Amino acid sequence: MERFDYARGGELVSFEIISPTSFKIALTVQDKNRAFDWVNLNFECSETTDAKLVSDTALKAVNMEEGINISFEEEGVRIGFGSDEYLSSPLSLCTKTLKYEESPFSL
Repeated sequence: MERFDYARGGELVSFEIISPTSFKIALTVQDKNRAFDWVNLNFECSETTDAKLVSDTALKAVNMEEGINISFEEEGVRIGFGSDEYLSSPLSLCTKTLKYEESPFSL
């Protein structure tokens, strides 16, 4: 996450519910390995055990100035968007499996 400055100043692009325990989240971030060019990061969470969600209309309103936080705990991977602490994140998930991929920038 250091490469993407923990997504500080990024933007949440989409949140898709695949099943009651699986989600896809896309955001745009700057990549310092590419001269701070913008790229998309796509996360896929499965076997989610806890979630604090926001509506599609509120997604773009999540302030990403503090970026995201990811921690590996006994219960699973905790990922929070919009705060540097999991519990204060407006959008957060605790999941057993977290995958990510980079893709070219698009909104």
